[in-house]
Amino acid sequence: MGIGRMVTNQLLKRVSRGKLQQPGKVQAVMRLPFLLRLGYALFRDERVPIYLRVGTLALLALIFSPLDLPGDIPLVGQFWDFTLSVVILEQFINFAPPTVVNEHIIALGLEKKIPLREV
Repeated sequence: MGIGRMVTNQLLKRVSRGKLQQPGKVQAVMRLPFLLRLGYALFRDERVPIYLRVGTLALLALIFSPLDLPGDIPLVGQFWDFTLSVVILEQFINFAPPTVVNEHIIALGLEKKIPLREV
């Protein structure tokens, strides 16, 4: 196991308090379109705290910046970027207010793809 993967696993454990496991690469790529739709709707909603929106944008920009060493490896780098993007978007959605998230999930018709949050 590489150092980057080990650091990512430890970061996921700490951020999610052990509840979030690293998604499979194929599973992550399959979830990305739904998370992007929901994430975009939440970014535009003023009820989501500004620090949460700015922090998420900064992390996504860092992942896709040209200074991304793992991103330079063909094919592996792209999966790395997409997998990290899914994790960041899922955490953004988890930290957003549940009522706002549920409202957007229903409005976008994503109930079958993304579970509603408990209020």
